[in-house]
Amino acid sequence: MRTSRPLPTVTALAVAALLALGGCGEDGPAEEEPPAGARWTGAGDPVDPSGLVWAAGGTVHLGDGTVIETDQEIEAYVVAGDGAYVVPAGDREGPGADLLLATGDRVEQTGAVVDPDTLRTSPDGRYLAFIDPATGEQDEYGTPVATAVVVDLVAGEEVVRSAAGMGDTGSDDLADLYEDAESPAVLGLTHTTAYVAGPDGVLAYDLPSGDRDELADSTSDVYDDDWFTALRGEDALLSPSGTWRIVDPTDGSPVRLVPEDGGKAVVTRAPYDVYELDSWLDETTAVGGALEGESDVLLACTLPTGACGPLPGVPAGALLPVDRSGPGLPTVRR
Repeated sequence: MRTSRPLPTVTALAVAALLALGGCGEDGPAEEEPPAGARWTGAGDPVDPSGLVWAAGGTVHLGDGTVIETDQEIEAYVVAGDGAYVVPAGDREGPGADLLLATGDRVEQTGAVVDPDTLRTSPDGRYLAFIDPATGEQDEYGTPVATAVVVDLVAGEEVVRSAAGMGDTGSDDLADLYEDAESPAVLGLTHTTAYVAGPDGVLAYDLPSGDRDELADSTSDVYDDDWFTALRGEDALLSPSGTWRIVDPTDGSPVRLVPEDGGKAVVTRAPYDVYELDSWLDETTAVGGALEGESDVLLACTLPTGACGPLPGVPAGALLPVDRSGPGLPTVRR
């Protein structure tokens, strides 16, 4: 349950500035009915999703120094609404996983089934989105059609439940389609728009109306679009004041912190063979992750020296929210 616990003093993680693309398509709100048992409650005491968030040993540590106890090991999670939406670790049957809500005073089943890698939230934590791979209409081979779901956690209701762009149950072998074409994914959310990709195209859903726009035939067609670049976090590579930028050379050399005024770059120095930086804690501290053996380490590199080391108080193997670390977006080289 949520209680106060001291954490290292850090400022909030730089949040990527996300561009909004309003939807104005012909389709209205959720097109499918939620599966039996799915239930959402309005957030009575929303948590602050900003700052450094990490989880270890079943405990989710929020950026404001409080924690949420989930009472179980965690496979994946995001922070939104009243607390942490969690997929427990362990064996599971079928194509999806059960989603739990852990708050300051309870842990409960939501009744939703999700692909854990597709969990995404809006920057303010109001909206939760994911792909439901299990409850949609089945094709002739018994494969359910993937369904994009967006939930307004303040209102406590789904605003999108749609299989648009996810294949045709009457004519497609969906298992082959999802393996050979583009896998269903939530590309990300802004305050006003949810972006979803499937084998039949890239869609934008307006929040909270649920109206839909078709943007492109595939994700590869939108790599250079401003909204996609923003979702990939390119703006987070700039320090809070915009004076330094994280640059990851393509020649395999160490990550550099490069001043925007054209001055001399600072080469980072980390005690790890594999590491990356993706955002900033403050004007002099860039953060990211490293690989130590088979464990992930949360890493900080500081100016002016470029020296890097683990974030104080954060154990190796700590989990970031899946919408900061998950593989749901296609890789785009800078």
